[in-house]
Amino acid sequence: MLKIRLTDWHTHILPAVDDGSKDPDESIAMLSALAKQSVAEVVLTPHFYAQLGSPSRFIERRKRASLVLESAIEKLPDAGLELPARILGAEVNYFDELWQLGEEELEGLCIGSTNILMVEMPEDSWSLRVYDSLEKLLYQRRVVPLIAHVDRCMHAITDSRAFEDLIEGGLLVQLNASAFENLRSRRKATRWMRDGLVHRIGSDCHNMGMRRPNIATALQAVQKSFDEQEVRQYFAPVSATTQT
Repeated sequence: MLKIRLTDWHTHILPAVDDGSKDPDESIAMLSALAKQSVAEVVLTPHFYAQLGSPSRFIERRKRASLVLESAIEKLPDAGLELPARILGAEVNYFDELWQLGEEELEGLCIGSTNILMVEMPEDSWSLRVYDSLEKLLYQRRVVPLIAHVDRCMHAITDSRAFEDLIEGGLLVQLNASAFENLRSRRKATRWMRDGLVHRIGSDCHNMGMRRPNIATALQAVQKSFDEQEVRQYFAPVSATTQT
């Protein structure tokens, strides 16, 4: 098996900020579990819902949660040297006016210092406004949408040609590791990947219970179906991700 250092592109590890980790202890346990699965970097993507508050309020809450976590990590015997690096981001629940946010608001929601914005899309049929909003993010705002857990919303994509055009324009698509946990969903996921409809993989871990970190299952499945270069692409570090 190919030995690589992975990036987990979708996690809810920040403590007490959404429906993910409840406290720093659980967050550290989640990071430790990912470290044991060769994960070198995690993207911290707590939920952002525009109807619950402004981006600036969310960014401040995320900052406080990050400080609490980093303080707890610093108190570990090795100061967390073996834990994956942490990159702040968000999982932004889609709304039609997303592309109209201010520049600082969009930048604050993007992953790290990139212009990549993880967006949780509707699971019911996408209207024309959805494609239009994604297009405006790409071409007018120069922000690259990263569609979260496409395995949950692929059925909602009503215009496959428009979706493929957005991908050709730079849109990125993330698949959850759980898509590889049974034969039927694994076959679907592999087909989407072969068709060029998936670019990154994430665990979407929320806790150490039913939604614990499990990126290793996905890695094993991907290694069986794709070559080394392709495997590295699906788990590529944030710094290596091309942005338009």
